[in-house]
Amino acid sequence: MEKAVAYAISALILGFGVWIFVAGLSSSSPALWSVVALVPIVIGLVSAFGPI
Repeated sequence: MEKAVAYAISALILGFGVWIFVAGLSSSSPALWSVVALVPIVIGLVSAFGPI
C-alpha cells in the first residue's frame, strides 16, 4: 500500500510538470516555462524510479 501511495504522489508531481509544460507552450515565453517544467518532471521521475 505504501508503494502505491508513493507512485501516486510521483505521478501527481510528474503530471504537474507536464501541465506546466503544456500551459507554458501557449504563454508569451514558452522556452522559459519549458525549462521551469523540467524541475517537477525530473523530481517526479526520480522519486518514481529511484531507490525507496
